[in-house]
Amino acid sequence: MTEKKIYGLSLIVFFLIRIFSFVFTPATPLWASNLVNTLFSLVILIIASYFLIKRSTYGWYIIAAEIILGGSGSYFGVGSISLRTLLLIFSIAIFLGLKLKDKKTNEIIGDRLFPIMALLVGWSFISALIGIKNGHTFGSVIADTIPYLFFAYYFPLKELIKNDTRFLTNAKSILIATLVGNFIIILNTFIGFSSNFFVLQDHYYHWYRDVAAGKITTLPFNFFRLVLNEHLLLVPILLWLLVELIEQKNKITNWILSIITILTLSINLTRIYYLALVGGILLLFHKEYWVKWFKYSAVFILTLIIGFSAIHLITSRGQSFGFEIFGLRLQSIATPQIEDSSFSRMLLLPKIKEKILATPIWGQGLGDTVTVYSPVLKQTVTTPNFDWGYLEIWAELGAIGLILWLALLSSLLKTLNFQSLPLLGSLLIINLTSPALFHVFGIILLVVLAAQSTIKNHASAE
Repeated sequence: MTEKKIYGLSLIVFFLIRIFSFVFTPATPLWASNLVNTLFSLVILIIASYFLIKRSTYGWYIIAAEIILGGSGSYFGVGSISLRTLLLIFSIAIFLGLKLKDKKTNEIIGDRLFPIMALLVGWSFISALIGIKNGHTFGSVIADTIPYLFFAYYFPLKELIKNDTRFLTNAKSILIATLVGNFIIILNTFIGFSSNFFVLQDHYYHWYRDVAAGKITTLPFNFFRLVLNEHLLLVPILLWLLVELIEQKNKITNWILSIITILTLSINLTRIYYLALVGGILLLFHKEYWVKWFKYSAVFILTLIIGFSAIHLITSRGQSFGFEIFGLRLQSIATPQIEDSSFSRMLLLPKIKEKILATPIWGQGLGDTVTVYSPVLKQTVTTPNFDWGYLEIWAELGAIGLILWLALLSSLLKTLNFQSLPLLGSLLIINLTSPALFHVFGIILLVVLAAQSTIKNHASAE
């Protein structure tokens, strides 16, 4: 199948997934799981497992497509368990079973990243037990533990890249369809709420919040900040597109993808993403191509600013370019008291510090929460969102977990080429105020970078 056909089919599937989940919803806090959704999820799981048992790459393509096209991973499920989690458990069990059968477990154990990954995943299980012992809710503990299991995808992905020369190309076509589809979803959602076609608390709102796992925030002048879980990878993807443009690859396609991704980022309006984009761009600087680097980087930044202002001007009916909001959110990094969410983040710091000092070595365990009085809501709030990525690692996993994370990142940094470094760098910046590293998408990005760098290093060594 050609790249264009894969792209076209993927774009159709992208929208079918969302339409299907809108009509036949999975389990959410408000809605019970629809039987059709459950049965369809089981069919996909059975088909994927069948192909994997038969050693067909189609099984892995189904899993890759679900991750890339499936966004938050909440569109399909069996009861309260998402299809993505079930695919992870079954696929890794089959993969390991076949390795044992073929007596090739040394291919896993002998990998240089295996010891540190095994230690980190193993410690996450111990931390889960600590969390349960400390009275953390079982659901929260499981939700915090599952992302670490995605490190297991590193081993089959490495083999896929090595044995299937078309895998990365096909995955790229699926990713392109996802970027286009995501932009259309965000744009239509934005227009829908700005025009009052959609309203807060309606059916679409709850689908966007609970099924698509998004966030909608109302701002002045009829502007709506829209966030989805998969937006965590917007900046790394933009940096990858910047590398492609500097290397003069598929310029027209990459320019289109860059523009729509930047526009999506401008509606997302997450301040740390902007810092991560600038930081990643700086990491990409090289004297050999500094002119192209400067030209394309400048266009990226200007497109972000102009795109946001143009959208804000339209939604405000010509009343504002939106610079006051744009400036306020960026300035709040240095003076967080001027913006509610940043101010709340600062209030969490003393409580997080208390947790770290109480158990600095072992940590409080996964599934932990922070309780603090919010002057914004005028009440005491308990939240699982620490809003400080590295401090959350330390508070939950202790110094042991933090050291294991640093060891893994250090090992990965040694293998990355110059073009991949900004992608990891941007993720590390985002993790300052977000749970980026230990989010499912953060771990998937680490797995992809690790697998690609390992294959390239082996190829160059040979």
